[in-house]
Amino acid sequence: MQIERIDTFSGHRGPIYSLAFGEQAHEFYSAGSDGWVVQWNLQKPDLGKVVAQINGSVYAMKHDEQGVLWVGQNFEGIHGIQLSNQERIFSIGLGANSIFDILFNHTQVWVAHQDGLISVINANSKQIVKHIKASEKSVRNLRLLPQNRVAAAYSDGYIRIFNSNFELEYAWKAHEGSVFGVQYWEQENVLISVGKDARIKKWNLHKITNQFQPESEVIAHMYAIHDLAFHPQKPLFASASMDKTIKIWDAQDLTLIKVIDAARYGGHKNSVNKLIWTPFEDQLVSASDDKNISVWKIH
Repeated sequence: MQIERIDTFSGHRGPIYSLAFGEQAHEFYSAGSDGWVVQWNLQKPDLGKVVAQINGSVYAMKHDEQGVLWVGQNFEGIHGIQLSNQERIFSIGLGANSIFDILFNHTQVWVAHQDGLISVINANSKQIVKHIKASEKSVRNLRLLPQNRVAAAYSDGYIRIFNSNFELEYAWKAHEGSVFGVQYWEQENVLISVGKDARIKKWNLHKITNQFQPESEVIAHMYAIHDLAFHPQKPLFASASMDKTIKIWDAQDLTLIKVIDAARYGGHKNSVNKLIWTPFEDQLVSASDDKNISVWKIH
């Protein structure tokens, strides 16, 4: 496997916490502690465009099919930014809670908060449909499963699965400390999770119970793992860690394939917080506390 650093984007004034896919394969968005929401074009990597200025840090954002970027603000709720003209077209007050993830589930929008709260919003009316409270600890990540079920990763170390009626179906202790990321691998019907304990764990949903045991696991990094992202087509995923590295893994057996660090590849100099693996030439995008975004070609 060959690693090539395509470019590094700079311009943010603080750590970068969030990345989101754009409407086109070559577009993506970044946001972080400075409140800037910036649009980037992988075809013209030196041209970042600020599309919104949010008051406070941004930990989560996601664009919908109507060309609206839903941006989570850390004490005001959700803001909707029309990407065609950068206008703020709606705001949804959700209290003084940090928002860590946003998930679209058909006509619903699931929003993950600190303090263990999930808010479910009607995407059309922008009205709150349901509040789900299953823990006192933060909800860090949400992932859509078959039959409109949702897997939620929590800072109490649990993964919880809710059905389409918002009922808790399963809950199990997955990691020591926070579960920061979870991905669903449809081909194998497994969840892959990462957490503060620096472990990657693989969970077979065919065998799911409330006394769940991982199918396999690996101590993957020196410090907390903040995120993971799957390759668009291949059975590969990348993990991002507080130890400043990105690692590439074989999803089948959790074999380590490559380590991307500062010494060998000019990687990040501080904690790596977020990843997206784009469909544009399979380029991997990483965001860090060092205020930079790096773009990687992995082949």
